[in-house]
Amino acid sequence: MIVIIDNGSQYTHLIKRTARDMDFESQIINSRSSEKEFDDLLNSGAKRIVLSGGPSSVYTDPPNLSSYACKKVKEGLISLPLLGICYGHQMIGHCFGAQVAKGKSAEYGVCEITVQKQEAMFKDVVPKFRAWVSHFDEVKNLPSGFVGLARSDSCSLEAMCHVSRPIWSVQFHPEVWHTEHGEQILKNFFEL
Repeated sequence: MIVIIDNGSQYTHLIKRTARDMDFESQIINSRSSEKEFDDLLNSGAKRIVLSGGPSSVYTDPPNLSSYACKKVKEGLISLPLLGICYGHQMIGHCFGAQVAKGKSAEYGVCEITVQKQEAMFKDVVPKFRAWVSHFDEVKNLPSGFVGLARSDSCSLEAMCHVSRPIWSVQFHPEVWHTEHGEQILKNFFEL
């Protein structure tokens, strides 16, 4: 089962739908749910965790279930594969010590992503593709132990992963139809 923490994104249901279409069971839990609810979900057979996008800011809004999950992953209390999308990407960066701040171009739309490292997330994905992005906030530098995987003209960290742990994150939204190869990117994560 894939546990999807909903951080308020209008696209969270698309992550669940994509998982269902690929025959992966998933469950959405609200980021304001209790830590016990999340822990119970993990103990009921969870295999992966996805942190959705959302309108919040990791450096101004109060801690939530995504920050709780990241803290447990960081401390080694959860070893399941973790994927952060947009806000989720920023939460992973923030939790692991990166600076998160306003993007230099607060665009919301389609931009070209350049894959720099063909890691597991980008298996069978072309080196350049168009994706739906939001750059109001961005991860500004790599956290310790991470490598950059993709960039765009306006954002140097469109994707990153941990060098030794199953942690991936993307600034863009692979779950929306505007993103080329988005289903493949999610499939790569679901099949890890």
